[in-house]
Formats: sequence, structure tokens, C-alpha cells
Amino acid sequence: MPSDWTDPRDWTSRDAYLDWTRHLAARRAPLHPADPEPAPALEPVFVRLLASDTASRQRLLDLVSDPASPLFMDPHEEARLSERLAEGAAEGLPDEYALYRRWRTPDSAHADLFEVLDTGIEVSATRRPAGGVPALPAAEELPKGTPVVALIDDGIGFLNARFCTAGTDGLRTRFRALWLQSLERFSIDTKQITCGQVLDPAAINALLDRRDEQGSYAALNAGLYGPQTRCETARNATHGSHVLDLAAGADPLDASDPVRGWPLLAVQLPPEAIDDTSGIRFENYMVQGLRWILRQAHALAPTAPVIVNLSLGVTAGPKDGSRFVEHQMAREAAEWERVKRQPVRLVWAFGNTYRGSQVAHHAFPAAAAQEDRETQIGWRAQPDDETANYLEIRTCNAASTDIEVSVCCPTGAESGFAALAPGQVRTLERNGKALARLYHVRERRFGGGVVSPAHYVLALAPTRGRKAAEPLADPGRWTLRLRYGGTAAAQVVLQVQRDDAMRGAMVQGRQSYLDCETSGVWDAEEMAYTGFAEDGPVRPEGSHSADATVSARQIFSCGAVRVSGRVAARRSAENFRPSRYSAMGAAWSVPGPTAATVADTGSFRPGIRAAGTLSGTVRNFNGTSAAAGRLTRALGMSAARIVENASRAETTPLDDIAEDAVPMVATEEADHARLGKAIVLPGKR
Repeated sequence: MPSDWTDPRDWTSRDAYLDWTRHLAARRAPLHPADPEPAPALEPVFVRLLASDTASRQRLLDLVSDPASPLFMDPHEEARLSERLAEGAAEGLPDEYALYRRWRTPDSAHADLFEVLDTGIEVSATRRPAGGVPALPAAEELPKGTPVVALIDDGIGFLNARFCTAGTDGLRTRFRALWLQSLERFSIDTKQITCGQVLDPAAINALLDRRDEQGSYAALNAGLYGPQTRCETARNATHGSHVLDLAAGADPLDASDPVRGWPLLAVQLPPEAIDDTSGIRFENYMVQGLRWILRQAHALAPTAPVIVNLSLGVTAGPKDGSRFVEHQMAREAAEWERVKRQPVRLVWAFGNTYRGSQVAHHAFPAAAAQEDRETQIGWRAQPDDETANYLEIRTCNAASTDIEVSVCCPTGAESGFAALAPGQVRTLERNGKALARLYHVRERRFGGGVVSPAHYVLALAPTRGRKAAEPLADPGRWTLRLRYGGTAAAQVVLQVQRDDAMRGAMVQGRQSYLDCETSGVWDAEEMAYTGFAEDGPVRPEGSHSADATVSARQIFSCGAVRVSGRVAARRSAENFRPSRYSAMGAAWSVPGPTAATVADTGSFRPGIRAAGTLSGTVRNFNGTSAAAGRLTRALGMSAARIVENASRAETTPLDDIAEDAVPMVATEEADHARLGKAIVLPGKR
């Protein structure tokens, strides 16, 4: 049966990823058994009250408490709202809140109370009693220069001895609170939504006293997750354990190590949110997690600097600071620091896709001849991919309406050029079922002059189904033709969204990539035809994470360095090279990371050692996630300097590094785009 493209039509969703994910989920819904007592379908939303006053806050609190209202609120957020309500007219944190609302509730239903800044993928909250929320941590008098270190990640081995101190009664946890997030639960009696379980020190210490780490993780996972959910802490090595050890792990018996005294906070994201590497699921959990961390840290030590590691990211996005999750996380940190006077630092991994062929550029000259107004490029979709694929098309120095896009699938069905206004789509259909969809996404405004520009997104259905009748996109080379209609010089950037296979998955061929005639030149370092032609469109510039592009005083991003152990002590720039995967900034985005740290110790032994899931185990992992963990430790060791800088008007992020405790090496200018201006050497974990 032939495939055909539809004419342009309007669509109403705020986000192309949301719309396509919902479409595929509805198509796959019959695969899942029906719930005999279905819970309401809810969608997470992030809102800003139109008026920052007591009346508006009280009205919102009344709505989330009213059984007839379509609005719900997590108890952590409700506590935040109640605190803000008690402050009255005093200036405080912005009146922005994470809510849930019944699926298909329109923005107009509460347009007189708040504006909706972002929406997430809907959830069907399980009808089970919602868990309780422990009280905030008791205040502590921390030694001067002691930071509070926090982590938002996947698979955190929180019972590992590296995150404990040793006392007369055995190991005692350094965690002051730990939020194990899971998919939402719904309480009929209290109209309360909860997301997982919060463990306080008493609960963690009780698990430590059992001396059965594997059994404790298994019992917690069984209570939190469904039977088919990936339980990362059942593995012998986890991303979160490794990064946290690099950031703040310590020998529990070494009383001379100041890191052993650092209190810890952490949020373990739901496995389902991590498994969708496009980022569509984890954004709202991350924002809620950071807001929770800041409240916990302030109750614990209101003047101690809070250093939060965020070693997650995606590859495609505006990369100008206007992606909602990075913008909002930076805003949360800056506003908390302004209002609460507590320094906050966020550390992002810069990205690992330098050699991934995920980004392409094409420059259209001003007043170009007709033959210079069109270009084309290929996009390879892998076979056996059970997930959606996405490609973003964005313009620099031009409006998205100046570009027209024609898409041809591997079997030859071509859409042809057609004017597509923002808010319109075209769909490739076979037997009335969508195989691909081209979106022209509207711009989004978040206030304060922050605008996420309009752009195109091409979404593909999976190339491998979970049932025989599921409509599938064709694997192979999809060809995109671009036609420019503007008069000024402009640049078009194409970015493939991250679609990594999860570690241990049987099917690994998920990540699509860009392909053109100049791809695959000889790379002397790799000794393979995997390099980039200097005049080709597929280039490594801009291969960095789309979550690490906000230029704010509280934000750090980290690249990865390879160094030989034999020469590491010499501490000169020529002894360090960018790790083969460490991403690259771009002139149209951020020029490079804030700094870099060592994540590889030689060509034949990639990675650095840090804790496995269980006490006493170690594993080698690399990546800019590992590098970001080490930069987090360096900032922790520089906590006193961070506090000093909080009262200074003119400082830069690198001024936070106390060089008497943490040496730095200036990088060569040629490496700034991948390593930043300095390599930070925080020493051993």
C-alpha cells in the first residue's frame, strides 16, 4: 500500500514531542491490560500565577484541595505554596508551581489565575494510597566551608559505605533526605498525588542495620515500581552511584577527609523517565526534584552552598538557554539565591556526541541565486528501533517561516515543498495510519524576554513494532530538502534528538544519525573512516547537550579530558586532550563548557574508577557525566570561596574554584570549544 503526505493542517499541542508521544502511546494502548478501576489521566503542568498576592495563592490552594476541581498538587509543592501563602505580602520566591490537572483540561479553564509555562506527558496515576512525606531535615551547624551536595540521577546506591560515616553503632548515612521518585500515585480520600517515596536518615540507617544492600534495594523497588520496570539498583554498577562517588564519596573510616562530613541530598528519577532518552519524560521530574532539594538544603543549613549535579541531557534543542527545563532550573537556582541568600551551583554534563553525526549546518548566502537557495541532507533511521526518532530544524538569523521543508522517505514517498505556518503539521500516512509527521512548532515565551524560537520537528514512528499490526516507519535514509526564501544571509541547523539504547538492552540500534556525501572521511585518531569533512554539512560544532546552554552565574557545564597517568602530575596543557566523545560548542550557541575535568586515563583504559552499586565494588565509567561529578567535588572543596563570592558583584564561574585546594590548568585556545578555559584537577575521589 503506497504512503502519502497529507496537506498542511492545524494542531493544538504545545510541543511536538508531546503530541507524537501521545499519538504513539494511544496506538500502543491495547498492548497493556485494562485497569479494572482506572485512575484519572493527569498531565503535569508548570504554572505562574498572574498575580503574586495572598488571594491568588489561597485560590490555588483551595482548588487543589477541592474534590470537584481538576487540579492536583504533590505534597512537596503544596508545602511550598503554604509557606508562600504564610509570607503574605512580603517579597519572596516567584509564584510558580508544579501541578497536575486532569487530561484535556484546557489552559483557558484557569486563564484568570495562572499562565501555563510547560506541560509534560500525561500519567495514569495508580489508585493506591499516597505515601507520607517526612518532615524537613533538622537544622545542623555545619563547619565553615562545608557544602550540601545533591544529585539528580538514575540508580543511586545510597546504602554504599562511600556515602556513610563510621560510628560506634556502625555505619550511619550521610544522606539527610532521599527522594526515590516513581510514577505518580493517586489517593482518592485526600485528593493527593505523590511521586515515589522520601527516605529520611532514620529510615536509611534502619536499612543499613540490616546489612543486606541487595535485599533492601529489591524490597524498595518492589514497592515503588511495576513488575516490568527496569530497576537500576539491581545492577552491579549504576550511573548515579558512580557520579555521586566522584562528587562526594569518601572512605567512612577516614576521619581526616573533609568530604566525609559533607551532607548529601538526592533525587532518583523514575526509571520510565530515564528510559525515554529524548527527555520528554524527565523534565518535570527534574524541576520538581530541584525545588525539593533547595527546600531540604535550606532547612538543613540555610547559609551553606548547595551544589547540585545534573549529569543528564539531550542532544537537540534551541541551545540558546530557552529550553524550558534548563531555563527553569537556572531560574530556580538564581531566585533561590536572591531570596534566600543561600548560594546555589548547578553542574551539567556538556555531552558525549562529538563523533555522533548528530548535527549539520548549512549557510544560505544573502541574495542568493536560485540554485543556492536549496540544499538537502540524509537522515538514517536504524532498523529494529522500538522508539520514536526526532530531528529538529532550526534557523539562525532568520525566521522559521523563511524555510520550507520537503521530506522523502526511503521508499520514495516525497512530501514536496509546501508553506507550513507555525502551528501546522503534515503527516505521512499509510492506510490512514501515521508513519511520520513534520511539525512547525510555535515559539514559546517564558517571560523576562526569554523566547524559545519557532522551529520544525520531523518525528518518525518506530521501525520495529511490538505487535504485528503496528504501523512502522521505514528504516534507511530519509532525505530532507530545504528551500530558503529570505533575503539576508541565514544558517540552518539540523539536530538529531538523543535516542540511546539503555545499558543491557537486547536491541541496541536506536540512535539515528545524519548522513551526506561528505560523511566518513579518514580520522587519524580513530584509525577509521569516521571523521568530518571540513566543507561538509555534518560537523561536531554544536554537538553539546541542549540542557547546558544557559549563561547564568549559578550554572556550570563540564567537558571531559583524557590524560596519561604517567604525565598527569606535570599539570601542563599539552598533557591533556579532549576525550574522544566530549562535545563541542558553537558560535550560534555557547562557545564551550565552563571547564573540564579528567574522565579518561589513557587510550587503552578509558574511564575512571568509582563506586559500584554495592559497598566495596568499583567500576570504570567515562563520559562528561563522570567529568561533571569531579567538577562537583571541586566546587565542594571550594565551598568557602563560593560563599565569599556571593557578596561580590563581579565574579565568573571559574572564580568559584579555590586554586589553593583545587589546581587548575589553563587550556589551549584551540580546545576552548570542547574543554572551556580551564581543566580542573580535584584530585582522587
